[in-house]
Amino acid sequence: MPSMTRAIPAPPNGLYDDMEDTDNQKGPERDETDTFYQLVRHLVADGDLRAAKAGRRARRTLAQMGVAR
Repeated sequence: MPSMTRAIPAPPNGLYDDMEDTDNQKGPERDETDTFYQLVRHLVADGDLRAAKAGRRARRTLAQMGVAR
């Protein structure tokens, strides 16, 4: 019995895909990295404040953290 449905082949790469590939090659956009670094600065400041309240300093190097290489 013949089927009434057919598999639709995937469309070939078009203009949109080419534009997306070009954009991805440029890397992250400025606003994305700015937001990330703003978050990191906030976390560092918060960690420093918490350490100071406890009478300690935040660990900054792998050696201070006890991480073996």
